[in-house]
Amino acid sequence: MKRFISLFSILGVLEFANRLEASCGTASCPLNTHKNLNKGGLELTLNREYINQNRIFVGSDKSFIGAISGHHDEIQTINEKTTLKFSYGLSDALGLNLELPSIHREHSHIHNHMGAPIYESWNFSGFGDMVVTGQYGFSFGQGEKAAELSFWAGAKLATGVTDAKNADGDQAEITVQPGSGSTDWIFGLNFRKPLFNVGSAAGELHSLLPVIVGFSYQLNGEGKEDFRFGDVFLTHLGTEYQILPRATLLFQGNLRHQRFGEEDGSQDDNTGGTWAYASPALGVQFSDAFSGYTYLQVPVYVNVHGIQQVAKLNWQMGLSANVNLLQ
Repeated sequence: MKRFISLFSILGVLEFANRLEASCGTASCPLNTHKNLNKGGLELTLNREYINQNRIFVGSDKSFIGAISGHHDEIQTINEKTTLKFSYGLSDALGLNLELPSIHREHSHIHNHMGAPIYESWNFSGFGDMVVTGQYGFSFGQGEKAAELSFWAGAKLATGVTDAKNADGDQAEITVQPGSGSTDWIFGLNFRKPLFNVGSAAGELHSLLPVIVGFSYQLNGEGKEDFRFGDVFLTHLGTEYQILPRATLLFQGNLRHQRFGEEDGSQDDNTGGTWAYASPALGVQFSDAFSGYTYLQVPVYVNVHGIQQVAKLNWQMGLSANVNLLQ
C-alpha cells in the first residue's frame, strides 16, 4: 500500500507541473520502452514528452516559412504529451498494456486563402487516443545470457478530443487535434540478447551489454473529416550499460518512416517522410519498486514529404513503479 501511495504522490506532482506548463506539426518520440513482466506483475509508468517543431524543412533541406505556397504556411507547433501507462503480467509469457495520453498543443500558421494573409493560432489541451495492446514473450538459451523475444499487437482507439478550438472559436485541423478520430492497428516484435560482460565505472560491478532490436507497424484507419494519417513503420536498435549500482546509460538508434496522409482519398503532399534519431539516455533505479529514465532524441537525418515543421530536439522522461500482486 505504501508503494501505491508514494506512486500516486509522484503522479500528482508531475500532473500539476504539466498543467502549469502550459502534417500540421503533430509529433511524438519514437522510442522503444518495451518490457516483459512476470505473472502478477503490475507496473505504472508516467511518461512525459516535449517536442518543439520550430524549424521548416523541404525534403531533407532546412528552409523557411512559406517556401512552398499553400493553403497554410506553417510556423510552429509545440507538442507536450503526458501518458499514464498500466502494464500487467497475466502470466510469465502474456501481458496487457493500457496507455492513456493527455496532450497539450500550441500551433500557429498563416492562412493564405482569405484574401490577405491571416495569422492564426491555437493553444489547447485534451485527452488523446487510448492505446490497448497485448504481448507474448518467451526466452531461449541458458543463464544470464538467455535471449528474449516478444510479439505484441493491439489498437489505438478513437477516444481522443477531435473538436478543440482557439479563442476565436475556430476549430483546429484534424492533424493538430489531440485525437485522430480513427481506429488504428498496431503490431510489432522486440528482441533482446545479452552479448558479453563489461566492467562498470564503479569497478566492482560487471554489466551485461545487450543488443535490443524492435520493430513495429501502425496501420491507420480513416478518421474525422475523412482524413487518414499515413501508416507508420518504426525500427529501434539499442543497448544499455550499467555504470553504477543504480544508474544505467541507455542508447537507442530510432528510424521512423511514415507514408503520405490522405484526405477524401487524395494524397496530402505535405505529410509523411523519414526520420532517423540518436537517442542517449540515463536510467535510475531509485529502489526495488521505483525507477526513472530521461531521453534526449537528436534527429540525425530528416527527409520530409513536401514542406513540414521539424524539431531540433525531442525530450522524454518517465517514472515507473511496480509491484507483484501475487506476492
